[in-house]
Amino acid sequence: MLLRFNVFTKITLLVLLLLIPVLSLYTYSNRESVRVIENEIQSGTTNRLSSFAAQVESNIYQLSLYGVSIGQDSSIQDFQRPDFKGQPYERVKLSVAILEKMNLYNAASKWHSTITLYFPRTGDALSTEYYNTISYQEDAFTKPFLKSWEYMGDSFVWYATEPTTAMSNPRRARLITKINFPINHIKTMLDENKVNNSGDPFLFNATQGTIRNKSANEPKIALLSQKLKSSSLGNKGGFRTKLDNTEYYVSYIKSNSLDWYYVDYVPMQQILSPITNSRNLFYTSIAVLLVMSIAVIFVIYRSVQMPLLQLVRGTKRLSSGDFSVRLRHSGNSEFSLLLGRFNIMAQRIQELIENVYEEKLRRREATLKHLQSQINPHFLYNCLFYIKNMARMKNEKAVVAMALNLGEYFRYITRSENDVATIREEVSMVTNYLEIQSLRLERMRFTIEVPDDILDKTISRLTLQPIVENAIVHGLEPQVENGEIIIRGFHENDGVYRITVEDSGVGMSGAEINELQLSLTKPLDDKMGCGTWNVHQRLIYLFGEDAGLSYSRSELGGVKTTISWNDTRS
Repeated sequence: MLLRFNVFTKITLLVLLLLIPVLSLYTYSNRESVRVIENEIQSGTTNRLSSFAAQVESNIYQLSLYGVSIGQDSSIQDFQRPDFKGQPYERVKLSVAILEKMNLYNAASKWHSTITLYFPRTGDALSTEYYNTISYQEDAFTKPFLKSWEYMGDSFVWYATEPTTAMSNPRRARLITKINFPINHIKTMLDENKVNNSGDPFLFNATQGTIRNKSANEPKIALLSQKLKSSSLGNKGGFRTKLDNTEYYVSYIKSNSLDWYYVDYVPMQQILSPITNSRNLFYTSIAVLLVMSIAVIFVIYRSVQMPLLQLVRGTKRLSSGDFSVRLRHSGNSEFSLLLGRFNIMAQRIQELIENVYEEKLRRREATLKHLQSQINPHFLYNCLFYIKNMARMKNEKAVVAMALNLGEYFRYITRSENDVATIREEVSMVTNYLEIQSLRLERMRFTIEVPDDILDKTISRLTLQPIVENAIVHGLEPQVENGEIIIRGFHENDGVYRITVEDSGVGMSGAEINELQLSLTKPLDDKMGCGTWNVHQRLIYLFGEDAGLSYSRSELGGVKTTISWNDTRS
């Protein structure tokens, strides 16, 4: 079953459907922008770190290359000849020349370094470090030299031999070159890199710690060092991590010369803050727009939807028969005018319905009076004919009793304008009538059993008397033997009241009973008795279609007449 939406619901859904695509498209666009910028941050950080590492490696390579090529210098070759040892003057002169060459190299090099030459054959040593006396000690070069620079606390040291194959066994070397440079050169480059870029570069070694720039954020580098130690690092790469609730991108490159890692990190959020601020501004604008939309929808709801709902409910009540409905309205809007016109229409319809209803009640009352007026002459005729017959028969007692009963009857129907009477009054009237009939028909007896709880219930006047009269005239009088009439009252749980009149008369067949029952629903004609028909019609007028008379066979042998009604006024 398709759902039916009202105008207010459609407007609300339309607003939501307009906002959802806008939010979806912007969210997708924002995510793509963030992703592109994050990739650029990662790529830029890696490129800057690669450039920095290349500069450091270039300087270290120059120092390493000089350490390898210095042994090919002719003056150094002459200085290490054994036969040159007996010429002190020439050796001093040559050593001065060698030192001048090494100083010239230092002056031309970007990094100032300390160069020391060891001559195992002659046991001599030359160094650019003038203030320290350096001598060759044979037992100092027993272990193989490393192929990478070694960190010695505040400097990096590297050894070269001539020939180069003597690196694994320094005792076979003709020349041992020791080059060391202070870590201040690296710190200076770290400072320059930090000034030119937005990172905080440093060098990291899992066993020897870190080398930081002079303005480094030491707490963060300490935290980052712990993460680097616990991570499996390759030769080159990067990862994202959180430090103090701030996300950073960390890039690293391994130095083949130093066996350390060049590391740099940049805060992601700091770079993404313009996009984040733009996103927050957009979402704030959407929230303000949503609030304004809700306010507009609320105004529409108050001005349009509520009057429409009120009008719909009013028309439903009006169509269900509640013509007293009135709608509240205020202001001078079109809906207020419509609600006011609705109230005028409902009032006029109510007045018309009430007039029709009053006319129907008056017509019903007139019909009841007409039906009852038909019974009164019928009963009077029977009584008068009975008095005439009793007078001819010189039955003074019957004449007096019938006259008294007739007087009580007229007193009963004329003492009140009310057309209804209590069961008690009806039973009293029928008792008088049966006593009179029992005087006329000495072979008749009667029994009345009506509970006290229904004696005060009301019913149409002269309801029982026509039924009892029919039982006597058509049931008991045609038979020779004695007759009996029993009147009983019943009150059922569903609020239905019943009074039965049974006789032991000649009775009727099933077909005759059905025909008699059917005659009660037909219009009155000359062939039909008006007594029971009038009683049946008056019961229907007073208590509805479920009330009336019904006929059946009696266990006494005659006919059983049942009066039924549901007195909702009780």
